[in-house]
Amino acid sequence: MMQFMQRVVKTLGRIWHQLIHLWKRWFRRSPPQSFHKKSNPKSSERRVQQPTKPLSAAEYEFLFSELLEGVHRGWSQAQVTQFLEEIGPESAVNLKDSPIESAAADAYVLWLQQFGTRLLNSPVPNQELARRMVQLGELNCGKLSAVAGEIGQTLLDREANTPSPSAPTPASPVALEFTLEHYLQLGQIHLDRRQYPSALTTFEQAATHSPNHPEVLYGLGLVCHRMGLYQEAVAHLTEALAQKPGFVAALTQRGLGYKGLDDLAAATADFKSAVGMKPNTPEECCARGKALMQLKQPEEAIAAYEEALTINPESHQGWYDWGNVFYDLQRYDEAIAAYDKALDLQPDYAAAWFNRGAALGNLHRYGDALAAFEKLLEIQSHDYHGWLCLGQTLERLHRIDEAIASYERALQLRPDDPTAWRYRNAALLDMKKS
Repeated sequence: MMQFMQRVVKTLGRIWHQLIHLWKRWFRRSPPQSFHKKSNPKSSERRVQQPTKPLSAAEYEFLFSELLEGVHRGWSQAQVTQFLEEIGPESAVNLKDSPIESAAADAYVLWLQQFGTRLLNSPVPNQELARRMVQLGELNCGKLSAVAGEIGQTLLDREANTPSPSAPTPASPVALEFTLEHYLQLGQIHLDRRQYPSALTTFEQAATHSPNHPEVLYGLGLVCHRMGLYQEAVAHLTEALAQKPGFVAALTQRGLGYKGLDDLAAATADFKSAVGMKPNTPEECCARGKALMQLKQPEEAIAAYEEALTINPESHQGWYDWGNVFYDLQRYDEAIAAYDKALDLQPDYAAAWFNRGAALGNLHRYGDALAAFEKLLEIQSHDYHGWLCLGQTLERLHRIDEAIASYERALQLRPDDPTAWRYRNAALLDMKKS
C-alpha cells in the first residue's frame, strides 16, 4: 500500500494537499466502537476542501483501495457513507469514453464500472479484492456499494468457475461432462461455505445439463434439506435413488429428510436400508456412519468413519462428519480435533468453523468460539445462525452492545424470526439492568 501511495503522490501532486486531511481523518485510524451522527453543516468544524479539478482514474483507484481497507478493518455503514460524502461528487471528464450510458451516475460509480470491467477481463486472480468488494456491497451504502458488491461476487464466481488449463475445449466430445463435473464441484464448495441459495442455483444449472444424473439430484436434495425444504429434498432424493438404487448417501439423506417431516417410520426404514448396504467407497462408509448415528449406534458409526478416513485421510468432509459424531456424543475435545483436521484440508469450510465454534462454546472457551464464528462470517456474511451464535458468544463475554448488534444483523436476514427478536430483547434488558 505504501509503495502505491508513493507512486500516486509523485503522479498526482496537483491534488495531494487538498486530500491529505481527508486521508489523515479516515485511513490512519482504527474504526471507533460507535459512530456518531454527522454534524450539522452549519457547525464551526472546518470542512475539507474539495479538489477543484476532476479526479483521474488512478486517483479514484487509490481512494477505492483505501475505502476497501477501511471496510476490511470494520467500518460501519455510516463511516463508509461519510467517507463518500467527504470525497464529494466529481465530474466525469476523465471518464468520457465510458460505455456506460447513464448521465445520472456520478463519476465514482462510472469509474468503478470501468474498473470492474478491467478486473473481469484480467486473467489474474483477485480473490481478496473481490471479497472486500462483496463486504462493501453488503453494507448497502448506495449505488457505489451495490456495484462493488456485484463486481466482487462476479469475480468470486468466476474464480470458482475457472477450469483448469488441461480442461477439454468446448468442441471436445467430453466438454459437457466436464461442465457437469464443474457444477457439481462448485455446488459442493457453496455447501461447504453454507452459501445455500448459491448452491441451489448451481445444482439447478447442473440439472439443465443432465436432469437425471443421480449426483445432481442428490445435490439438489442435500441443499434443499439444508434450507429446511424437506418435502423438496425427499422428492429429489427419491429421484436420485430411482436412477441409482444403491446410492447409500442419497438413502441416508432421504432418511434425514423424512425425519425433518416427522415421518419417523420412513426415516428409520431408510437408515436401516443404508446400514444394510456394503460400502464400496470412503463416501459410502461416511454415509453409512451417518445412518448408524441416527439409529443410535455410535460406536459402529465411529468405526465406519475410521474406515473411511483410513482409506482417504484427505477427505475434509469425512473429518467434518466424524467431528459431528463426537459432537453429538458431547465429546467436544475430540470433535474440535476432527474439525481442525477438516479445516487443515479446507480452510474456508464454513460448516466446520460453525460447529467448531459451537463445540468451543459448550466447553466455555468463549474467546476461541468467538474467533471461530467470526471466521465463519468472514466466509459467509449472510449466515443467520452464525450471527445468532456470535451474539450469544459475545453475551457470554459480557460484550452486550456488540451482541445486540449481532442479533440486529440476524434480523436483517430474517426480520420475522422470533428467536433473534427474543435474544435481542433479552440482551437489551440486560444492558439496561447493568
